[in-house]
Amino acid sequence: MPLVSFTVENGVTPKTERYNREFLVRDENKKYKFTQLDDIVYNPANLKFGAIARNKYGAAVFSPIYVTYGVLSEAHPLFVELIVTSTNFIQRALRYQEGTVYERMAVKSFDLLRSEILLPTLPEQEAIGNFFSDLDQLITLHQRK
Repeated sequence: MPLVSFTVENGVTPKTERYNREFLVRDENKKYKFTQLDDIVYNPANLKFGAIARNKYGAAVFSPIYVTYGVLSEAHPLFVELIVTSTNFIQRALRYQEGTVYERMAVKSFDLLRSEILLPTLPEQEAIGNFFSDLDQLITLHQRK
């Protein structure tokens, strides 16, 4: 199972030398977390910076500091990604931040799940998700020109 990183900029990605800190790990019994394609992954301490994304990489393991959620069958992963990565959702979730100093403030997993989202029908979710995905691809194409 590949070891991956999770960054605000790129989401779940292959571990690179820049983020390889294995030499700092002295405990050989470190427990990694499993993630699979379309999971929602977030970093509780860095949610304030937008550290939440859908796993587009696939099955892998990463640091236990990250939290991962499977997307239920009544929800389309692309639609859920659009919702949970939105500024509005993140700002609502940040109401639950706890910590004594800014750098240590985090949104616990239980509290993030308290943030409700409204789901249209599955076909509508899929259509909305695909629309924005296509729009992102179109924007990327025009930026390359």
